Amino acid sequence: MLSNPKVALLYGGVSSEREISIKSGKAVEEALKKLGYSYAVFDPAEGKVFIDKLTSYNPDVVFIALHGKRGEDGTIQGVLDFLGYRYTGSPLKASAVAMDKALTKDILKSHNITVPEGFTAFSEDEALEKNISFPVVVKAANEGSSIGVFIVKNEKEYKEAVKKAFEIDEKILIEEFIEGRELTVGILNGEPLDIIEIKVKEGFYDYKNKYFTDSTEYICPAPLEENLYKKLQETALKAYKIIGCKGAARVDFILKGEIPYFLEINTIPGLTDHSLLPKAAAYRGITFEKLIEEMIKDAVR
Repeated sequence: MLSNPKVALLYGGVSSEREISIKSGKAVEEALKKLGYSYAVFDPAEGKVFIDKLTSYNPDVVFIALHGKRGEDGTIQGVLDFLGYRYTGSPLKASAVAMDKALTKDILKSHNITVPEGFTAFSEDEALEKNISFPVVVKAANEGSSIGVFIVKNEKEYKEAVKKAFEIDEKILIEEFIEGRELTVGILNGEPLDIIEIKVKEGFYDYKNKYFTDSTEYICPAPLEENLYKKLQETALKAYKIIGCKGAARVDFILKGEIPYFLEINTIPGLTDHSLLPKAAAYRGITFEKLIEEMIKDAVR
């Protein structure tokens, strides 16, 4: 294994999560400096110029700190596969599948992982002709950071949410609203980390409460009975393996009673000062710099 690989750090991109990608990327950049890695920063938003710059630099490994479309959905992974570069995180197929919440849910349901009941719609008419029992959650199928997620309590809110979700994506997911505890399981190189419980002061764990609010409470390890704790970790790892993930990932659940409902899997978890994977790693005594180093080592292997 390379002892001091030359790293290409990718952040920015063209998705609706560009702002968060830059936050993650800058945090990783600071870690690379402290670790003494030779690195250069690249922004895929530059298109063909980005490809020219990357191939000219010719890195040993690419650290992907992109979130959302064209960064987390297999697009950049496909480019890097074609160019022959090793990279952090999950491969193309797993990235593409995990980005699609509806497809991921269908696959995991077939493997007996509990998911919220619901349906997928490909048009407003299809979504509106269904008989809905409120409250429900309306989600854009291919977005992250809770962008395009709406909790709706009546017909008027439902119509508005469906319209907004289709402005973001061509496929949407309508799910039963499950009131319960919000939990997340980070996974690092195939090993589940400790579970974090997320408590928000207002609303749900949306874009604002994820990145721009200091009032959100994070409890690690989550206070759960031991068997249930292990069940959540095992379910998270099972989902990670079924989808074909590699490196770092994060699996989100809603816990109702003792039943964990799978929500989604994030193949490129945030690496900001508000992000959950670094918090879970820190509980294990893994510093942020060590976390970044482990991600790079896994990619190089």
